[in-house]
Amino acid sequence: MRALSTIPFLLAFLLAAAPVAAQTLQLADGQVLLAQVDDAYGEGLRIKRLDNGGVLELRWDQLTPDCARRVQQSYALVGDDEGELTVSVREVRYMLNGSPQTVLGRVGDEQAQGVLVVQGKGVQYRIPSKEITSVRKIDVPVSQVYTPDEFYVQRLGAIAPGDNADLHVQLADELIRTRDYVRAADHLQKAKDLGNSRAPERIGPQLERAKLYVAAKKERDLLDGIQVARTRATPRDFKQGRELIARFDKEFPQSRLKADFDREKKRFEESRTRFFSQQVADRWRGTIQVVGDKKMQESGVTLSAAREYAESKMSEDIAAAVGKRLELEVPEVESLFAIRDKYPLGRRTEHFSFGIGSWVLGEVAILKGTKQGQENAKSEKDPAEARELERITRAIRKMMEQRRNAAAGQPGESREQSDEEWWADADRSQQTNWLRAYYAEFSGKLVVTGGYTQPCFACTGLGTQTELEANTNKVVKVKCYLCHGTKHVRSFKAY
Repeated sequence: MRALSTIPFLLAFLLAAAPVAAQTLQLADGQVLLAQVDDAYGEGLRIKRLDNGGVLELRWDQLTPDCARRVQQSYALVGDDEGELTVSVREVRYMLNGSPQTVLGRVGDEQAQGVLVVQGKGVQYRIPSKEITSVRKIDVPVSQVYTPDEFYVQRLGAIAPGDNADLHVQLADELIRTRDYVRAADHLQKAKDLGNSRAPERIGPQLERAKLYVAAKKERDLLDGIQVARTRATPRDFKQGRELIARFDKEFPQSRLKADFDREKKRFEESRTRFFSQQVADRWRGTIQVVGDKKMQESGVTLSAAREYAESKMSEDIAAAVGKRLELEVPEVESLFAIRDKYPLGRRTEHFSFGIGSWVLGEVAILKGTKQGQENAKSEKDPAEARELERITRAIRKMMEQRRNAAAGQPGESREQSDEEWWADADRSQQTNWLRAYYAEFSGKLVVTGGYTQPCFACTGLGTQTELEANTNKVVKVKCYLCHGTKHVRSFKAY
């Protein structure tokens, strides 16, 4: 009991100590998480747990309806008080003649014959229990599972407004949020006529709004379509939303719903910008490798040419590839990438490494922004760094073998390799990874968040190696053949 009594204190302490962006999220199973929402989109959200630092991808139905709506509102994924009403239903997946099927609706009792009855939009589905693959609870807009008449009858019976004006207002609010403006206006008029509301001042404006929506049905239908496109938040929906906005501008330039339209258009564009800026940033970083590898497939690409390409035309090629993938014009791709730091996914960093070609940069550039390997000693290696280390080790063995063979064929001769010679000897994957890192650091497009070093694996960070001179058999120190005296291998993170 004593331990239990400390829980409220600890929770209060965590809430006080957590960042401002931290909030409590209640899952549908009753569990409560203290987390920071990194991003929210049409299908769900990404959170960072503050108890263990873990990152979770959640669907909206994994949160309680109230919690989901609170997060959706903060990310402009639902409207204000006019946002479409949602209802908890069952999503039933089953097989029909070998093909997967899905139906949404209210589930009745399982029949003795082994059949599950699902009611959705005026249609009754009788699904054999043995064919069902899954059943889960989700929240969906009312219009997906009820006809307007079904919903009205159900809510009229549940609320039973009678002679209570405020209950008529409550029913009207729900009807407005399900786009049943005619019935909403009728119940608001009834509330006004009854005259016993505890907040009569709100009835008049709501009634005028409902009547306006009835009179301007075509405009309201377009606005509803724009809002649905915004809340679904997929590339296809944003494209459709833009088309609906253009239609509204063209067909209703003097609409009485102009204020509503301007407000929804602003919310739509903010949501679209947020979505595509993060998509562009993510795909831009991933496309660096693709474009770099394509360039390295060309014959005769020198190190000098690779540098020039990274500093000039590579960004254009990346923007064109991203634009083609997302169906966006190149200028918009570039402008969306430029504002990526406003959004969580836009600031997500990736690992870059120059590998055994770090020496080409020179010692000063290798150590720029680092603490000469101290960060590497303090922090755990991520998988990308571990793979890079393994690749470098293999390359070292290969180069040491080549050096021994060369020394055996030409005793007493030792000549330092030029940067272009190293580049010509490197395989395509080494060239591509080097170009990828060079672009990330020197194109001016990405932001470097931290540089890291590792001691050269051949000389362990000394910059020199001990060798036996072929002619005199004396032990001498020579510049390390791998790092060329620069001592370190450079990697960094950038977004």
